[in-house]
Amino acid sequence: MADDWDFDELYANTWTEEDRRVHADRPVSEKRLPTAWLLGLVLGPVGGLWFYLGRPAVGVLKILLTAAGIGLFLGGATTFGNVALAFTEIWIIMDMILLLTSTLRDRRGLALAGRARWTGPCAALTILIAVGALVISMITGGMDAVSG
Repeated sequence: MADDWDFDELYANTWTEEDRRVHADRPVSEKRLPTAWLLGLVLGPVGGLWFYLGRPAVGVLKILLTAAGIGLFLGGATTFGNVALAFTEIWIIMDMILLLTSTLRDRRGLALAGRARWTGPCAALTILIAVGALVISMITGGMDAVSG
């Protein structure tokens, strides 16, 4: 039965010129993907991405979680502080994934401008930064284990 199907013909016509026009005419946010990506990367723990996207309530919640983690850590409850900060870091990773898959949108629900052009480079840089941070933490952790 599968021999009767022409898969080349089936998949060749799934994205037509009309589809391109429909998607090209969709409204796009005035917020730009590279700016959102950079804010999420640099100011992720304090909700910079969320303030930029026009969602200050989520940004304030992220600030509170980060502040609670730092406060607990410095106050002597290091386990609870580490857990809160781990949740903050997981949240940052989830934000980056949602942003780079165009799932995260601005307050009006519009896709960010420049997503077709900048998603690939931003994703590549994110992976390089994550791998670099992992290598640095492995090196410094290894030095701590050797030194004492």
